[in-house]
Amino acid sequence: PATPSQAAGKTPGSSAKRPHRVGTGFLRRLLSNLDESFSTTLLRMIDKRGLKDSDVYKRANMSRQHFSKIRSNPAYQPKKQTVLALAVALELPLDQTRLLLERAGFALTHADKRDVIVEYFIREGIYDIYEINLALYAYDLPLLG
Repeated sequence: PATPSQAAGKTPGSSAKRPHRVGTGFLRRLLSNLDESFSTTLLRMIDKRGLKDSDVYKRANMSRQHFSKIRSNPAYQPKKQTVLALAVALELPLDQTRLLLERAGFALTHADKRDVIVEYFIREGIYDIYEINLALYAYDLPLLG
């Protein structure tokens, strides 16, 4: 069996750097300066807009229970369609929609019909989730919310 350095393409006696220890120096600094979580970012955006939770989850076509999970769990990992529904509910412009998606580990892509459709509606300033869902339904795509 190959040693870890052989598996990484390094041969014994090569000018390999010293092994890194997890949690040292630069890595520790990176880990101590993480971005806000999805939940924290979402709640900040809601507060900034002066909205009530009920306004948001109703506009996002989401249950109160589902929204409560997001609010109470800072490590909550949503589905992409949930993030898009919340971005629509908050009437976020495209750059802030991308930020919220990024915080959940997603991105908008032009390789996905759903993303193209949602992006179109956001660019046009149309934030009616039911209208967006009609367009998604017409293309046999998963609905938001």
